[in-house]
Amino acid sequence: MPAVKSFSVIIAAALIFLCTAIDGKADENSVALVREQTDRWRAERRLVDMHQHVEFTPERLARAVRIMDGAGIGVSVSLGSGAVTPGPNGEPSEFERARRMTDELHPGRFVHDMILDYRGWDDDDFAERAAKQIEEGRRLGAAGLKEFKRLGLFLRDKNNELIRPDDEKLDLVWAKCGELGMPVSIHVGDPKAFWEPFDETNERWAELKDHRNWWFGDPQKYPPRMEIVEALNRVIARHPRTTFVGVHFANNPEDLAWVDASLDKYPNMMADLAARVPELGRHDPAAVRELFVKHQDRILFGTDFQVYGRLILDSSGNEPPPTDFDALTFFDKHWRWLETQDRDWPHMTPIQGDWTISSIGLPPEVLRKIYFDNARKLLVRTLPAPVLKASRLEGDIEIDGDLSENAWRNATPASLEYALADSSAEPELSTEVRSLWSDEFLYFSFSCPFTKLTVFDTSSEDERLGLWERDVVEMFIGIDAEKPGRYAEFEVAPTNERLDVLVDLPEKDFGWESGFESAVNVDEASKRWIAEVRIPVASLAPAKISKGSHLRLNLFRSDVAGGAFLAWNPTLRNTTHVPERFGILELE
Repeated sequence: MPAVKSFSVIIAAALIFLCTAIDGKADENSVALVREQTDRWRAERRLVDMHQHVEFTPERLARAVRIMDGAGIGVSVSLGSGAVTPGPNGEPSEFERARRMTDELHPGRFVHDMILDYRGWDDDDFAERAAKQIEEGRRLGAAGLKEFKRLGLFLRDKNNELIRPDDEKLDLVWAKCGELGMPVSIHVGDPKAFWEPFDETNERWAELKDHRNWWFGDPQKYPPRMEIVEALNRVIARHPRTTFVGVHFANNPEDLAWVDASLDKYPNMMADLAARVPELGRHDPAAVRELFVKHQDRILFGTDFQVYGRLILDSSGNEPPPTDFDALTFFDKHWRWLETQDRDWPHMTPIQGDWTISSIGLPPEVLRKIYFDNARKLLVRTLPAPVLKASRLEGDIEIDGDLSENAWRNATPASLEYALADSSAEPELSTEVRSLWSDEFLYFSFSCPFTKLTVFDTSSEDERLGLWERDVVEMFIGIDAEKPGRYAEFEVAPTNERLDVLVDLPEKDFGWESGFESAVNVDEASKRWIAEVRIPVASLAPAKISKGSHLRLNLFRSDVAGGAFLAWNPTLRNTTHVPERFGILELE
């Protein structure tokens, strides 16, 4: 089945990459295997771009989503969607307006970072009011806090002194972000060349001559670059409970040793790639690859893709505006740099400098962390609810544990592969789930890779209480839109033992009988077990079952031998019964 094939592709590619690393030879077959896997992820739009900026108008958002679809980006993290301060007459804040528009026009495609409103900086109570802004942002659904390069370069107090990143007045803000689980994406400093002479000898002159305000080489106005960067590191050290994402590769891509040492020293520090692949690609590719593999849990995919009156692909000047095709090429060059072993080719942002870059050819188990696993774990609290699309059946099908019917093959798959309580990825247990529906029944299929099955010693034809303590798949389906705590629970084990429960929290009716059916097929040779489930629509009343209906849904799988309890949408608690974490089943 595809879920098993997907992980086997990862293993095969990883082994070939290991051999390649040992003998130092580029292997076209290994690259092809990697691209097969990553192309599948992009087709499923699983990638998360941690660093985008889009103007919040219907036209700009539509263009951004169109390009994201073409590139295979599922979720955009909008960095800096506005402050949460209400308007002068109580109007919704800029952040609220931005989030409302994206949720209405493109649900599930954007999450938002708030920005801080620095008005009143010199007031005695600024620190407390700023911390309350963070609390309000959390209430309004902000994923995190974005801080632009204002600190240390632009913001000044009443005495015209620059406000530094490590100003103690901001400590309450950083601490509150940690308390509320809101990562801080922070930009300090800029490329080293922006502190060098402002003339044609500067390697980034093409960029600087069109952006005079990006030059910080006047020591009478600006501090040295590394002084600002080190100030941020002092903040990171002071707030170990707060996760800081150093954007633009920890704000210092020119110095790999410094980034490596900082990531070693500060476990609460992460780095995104945004707008710095051209700089990273200049280094020895073996050294960059080694750094990425070492810190694979701390690096996030991001691009600095921007949609305003014109597209901005990392950076821009007075050149003709890029087209949508240029944007897709821009994303393709990111894939080329991360996934292949090509050498000395033109990078994606020519205005940043006239040089070539060399690819780092990462293995797929590292790529999936950078592309989406790390982001999902970091943002799990605010990621959009997942959607599983159920395909319409023209006629009901037999339940026999065989998923070779075209209806199953053509149904849209979803992956069940994240830990229930903390959203850690378990790709070796990646379970493919599909759904179908008819006027009479709702169907689910599960394809479950395993190493060893853990079941009760003797099977029972009666319903088995405690089924969840062994290997099992579970479906929780909301049946009352007015009562989130009311839902139906269905469980199936590899022995085809079943359990159905009608839940009305905190009550659970174990005597309820839905009449659901299941069939199981265990294939020891391929180490995969299949569950095929058919649930009578009548048992889900008062839920409405018709084309276009949305039902609340969560899915789970226990694999005792693997020590894993997986959730389609992790509950972030040690229980499955968290209805506010349900996703959506959409009947097509």
